[in-house]
Amino acid sequence: MLESLGIGPAEEELYADLLANPGSTAGELAGRHPDLPEVLAALRAGRLIREDGGLFSAVPPALVLQTALDARRLELERSAARIRELDQLHRATADPARRAPVEVVPGDEAHERLSQLLAATRYELRALDTPPYGKALEPVDAQPAVLSMARGVRQRIVYNRAAVEEQGLATMHPSLAAGEEARVVGDVPLRLSIFDDRCAALPVQTGRAQTAGLLVVSQSSLLDALIALFERVWESALPLILDETTTADGDPDDERTLIALLAAGMGDQAIARQLGVSLRTVGRRIQRVQNELQAATRFQAGVAVGIQLVEQGRIQGPKRV
Repeated sequence: MLESLGIGPAEEELYADLLANPGSTAGELAGRHPDLPEVLAALRAGRLIREDGGLFSAVPPALVLQTALDARRLELERSAARIRELDQLHRATADPARRAPVEVVPGDEAHERLSQLLAATRYELRALDTPPYGKALEPVDAQPAVLSMARGVRQRIVYNRAAVEEQGLATMHPSLAAGEEARVVGDVPLRLSIFDDRCAALPVQTGRAQTAGLLVVSQSSLLDALIALFERVWESALPLILDETTTADGDPDDERTLIALLAAGMGDQAIARQLGVSLRTVGRRIQRVQNELQAATRFQAGVAVGIQLVEQGRIQGPKRV
């Protein structure tokens, strides 16, 4: 835990021992710490312990560790300031390799580059998502997105229905449960990821997996157009909302999952596949939901769900003209 301050695990363990047992002798400590001579020497060098008449005690953390931590913070702040200076220099310097706003990333480097772009994202990730993916997706594949949301990055993703069908609720649930704002449309024009307002990434060829090559678009009128495209698709998409009580595996007895899929505009066959039930069962349950919503048709049920979502503030209502 204290490696960043130059204190290894063995040193930290002995230091904590001395905080809990001040006035210990070398003999007492040797029974609990096999590498005592080397560890004691390291703590002495760091002025973390003191010896009085053969009795060892730890110097209070507020005196030594807090001072080291403050010095480390100051060092990091200076490094951050220097990085900002170097970044400004980079942006202000003409570079022939950076004249074009589009960079072509080879397929074997695409995954690493996308990981770097996500790690550098500070505010928001926006994406249009559609197959192919180049591999079968699993819940663990959502971990980078979950971690980015944990550090405050907002995520707005529009899936086409093919993406929802191929990934399945179990794969999508970790990111949705972590706070991802997801919507669904029948189709999206391309696969696209926008990182803050800095850059965007899309496959070299539409309909191909990103492992076939990647285009990274930097700040330019082209990036502005891609951002506008995303926002237009986002406004026309339907929300896919799985709340904290909705099961990750698409429990066939969970009406919340059914309503989420209905609100996303999924067809009966797609819902049946997600829930692992027959078409007849899906039809019967949709009829039950219609009855509960007092809707004569499936369309009216969808409208009723949409009104509920607007009233709950989950989506915006239509704009006045």
